[in-house]
Amino acid sequence: MEETQMPEPLRQAVHQLVSEVVMNCQEVLRYTEPDIARDWKRMTMIRATDASDTMDMASMLIAAYCQRTGMALDTLASYLQTRQQRSRAAGPRDADRHEVAGMLGTPRPADDDQDAKMWFSVGQGYAEDGLMSEPDEQRLFTEACLHG
Repeated sequence: MEETQMPEPLRQAVHQLVSEVVMNCQEVLRYTEPDIARDWKRMTMIRATDASDTMDMASMLIAAYCQRTGMALDTLASYLQTRQQRSRAAGPRDADRHEVAGMLGTPRPADDDQDAKMWFSVGQGYAEDGLMSEPDEQRLFTEACLHG
């Protein structure tokens, strides 16, 4: 496969979209702070979905360019990771509910499902001591934004 640089107009569009995503993610973090807790449910979900939708726009611009330059559809689907895509319209999954139950210290689901136990355990990890300290989390987030 021929290696080429990203065309400058596409690069600029992607940079603009990713900058918008970062601003939305920063708002998500801001609305988790106690001084504005009154509106956290609405605003964290709105800004998180705004960020997700904007990243989707960036992905689709890149995908359209790749398709235009002759990338095979199966390769494009692979790069877009379409097999792991799921709709927010479907709402939270069982895994999400099990993870929240673990975070909040509510009883583990009665079923003996390994997946349920695993997600419950992940939630407990967040609740007990967190997976990362907040400074580590912010450093990793910043590095991910800067270096992809």
